[in-house]
Amino acid sequence: MNADLKSPTITVQSVQKRFGATLAVADVSLDVYPGEIFGVLGPNGTGKTTTIRMMLDIFKPDSSRCALFGSPMTEATRRRIGYMPEERGLYKDLKLAACLRTQK
Repeated sequence: MNADLKSPTITVQSVQKRFGATLAVADVSLDVYPGEIFGVLGPNGTGKTTTIRMMLDIFKPDSSRCALFGSPMTEATRRRIGYMPEERGLYKDLKLAACLRTQK
């Protein structure tokens, strides 16, 4: 961590997430500071997408917390970020321009 960098843009503190008896994310912690490039790598089923969804408040962590820009997810924070899941949900027969117009 560079001492010149201030507070982290993303903070994940010891998050856990279970789906029934399956432990999907176990005690994950990370900080991403302004100017850093951060990747989440690993095989399928290791909790990458679940962790990102907890960071974005799509899923609630079972324990601990995630923060973006220094606080939990707010509507103002949602307007500052973009998220494109692997399952994009676009219609194959709909042109991109038409899809974007329907999102307004």
